Amino acid sequence: MLMSTLWGVVSPLMGLFYAGIQVMVPCLPPAPLSTAVINTDEYMGSWYFVAAAAWEKGDLKSLKFTDSSIIHIQKGPNETLTVTEAFRIRKRCLKNTWSYLALSVTDPFLFTTDFNSIALIWDGKFINCPSCIIMLFVDDDEEPSAMLFARNESTPDEVIQEFKSKMECVYMEEFLKIPLKNGYCKLHVAA
Repeated sequence: MLMSTLWGVVSPLMGLFYAGIQVMVPCLPPAPLSTAVINTDEYMGSWYFVAAAAWEKGDLKSLKFTDSSIIHIQKGPNETLTVTEAFRIRKRCLKNTWSYLALSVTDPFLFTTDFNSIALIWDGKFINCPSCIIMLFVDDDEEPSAMLFARNESTPDEVIQEFKSKMECVYMEEFLKIPLKNGYCKLHVAA
């Protein structure tokens, strides 16, 4: 209860702060999507992981051996979002599932249910890709990374370059494009 009340006060202040910073750094993305928008059918379903960017090379270390990844977002119980990921490390397909919750529907912050990480989501219009989303993750090690996801298995090079350029503009100069040497895993097949 206290966390919800505190966040209800802090969240609007952070929105104003973000708007102020956007004036000083024009390449920042627009305000993140609220959880009310993310919970619509437009954002549910499968998304293919395309590329990632971070401020430091070490922030991408967990992705270093990932050949491909697909996530499936669906509405979960009690206003949560359930995310299932099928990812390939070398030739092996693995699966991971976690849940996000929002403390308010107007809030753009999604917290994992164990509060170990936070996610923000922007629509792909920021990089001229309406069928894309950009997710900013901050984990418990406070290592932020931005990840580009697309609805289709193939993403045009100009979209990837636009993502890379926009991330470099906010000093996220470390970049990783998923190699896709062995193709995407299927969600129902991954272990």
